[in-house]
Amino acid sequence: MQILTVRLEMVLEQVRKACNKDVPGRVIDVGSDHGYIGVRCLEEGLADTVICTEIHKAPAQKSADALEEAGFGGRSEVYVTDGLKGVPLKEGDVVVIAGMGGLNIISILTRALKDNGYHVMENVTFVLQPQKSNEIVRNYLAKTGFVFEDESVCYDREIFYNCMRVVFKGICRTLTDEEACYGPVLLNRYNNGDKEVADYFAHLNSLFEVRQRSNPVIRSALEERKRNECQ
Repeated sequence: MQILTVRLEMVLEQVRKACNKDVPGRVIDVGSDHGYIGVRCLEEGLADTVICTEIHKAPAQKSADALEEAGFGGRSEVYVTDGLKGVPLKEGDVVVIAGMGGLNIISILTRALKDNGYHVMENVTFVLQPQKSNEIVRNYLAKTGFVFEDESVCYDREIFYNCMRVVFKGICRTLTDEEACYGPVLLNRYNNGDKEVADYFAHLNSLFEVRQRSNPVIRSALEERKRNECQ
């Protein structure tokens, strides 16, 4: 069994929730991080086939080698491409975009909407794990018509990470600054006593105390969070 970091295990758990194990389809891993997620998806029967994409040839080859060594060369494809460019999506796909900046994720999703159309995107699940700019990603998702199905957090090698599972429904909304910065699903989990999320929020509070000086959105979110904590 392919060993994953805590961060990638968190991502994989969201993939598990998204996949139909009765009728396994495709998992597409964008920026595939050596192909480890793809290998585990095939090992666990979460996917029938896996597609990995990398923008550079060397990491793409590492993904191809990992899949081949695990015995899945015939059930996987690896492309050297930018995001999902040249990879048409289809109904039932689960797309993983993990370990990259939020602005890159937004660029990939924007192009995917343009290239595939709403009727296809409505039947695809996206598992997103931004390394930064979470509030920008969440605002984009909400305003563009994505719906948050789930969010999760983990602590890996002294760093907090969060992951979002979203689907496109064409339902546009505006998040509050608190929702954008803390996460709409994570806020619900926090209110229900989730200790892992409470630790994450304590970390965000400390981080935002510094960042609020130059970021009015974060300042507003922190003020809103403090007000809600006092209620």
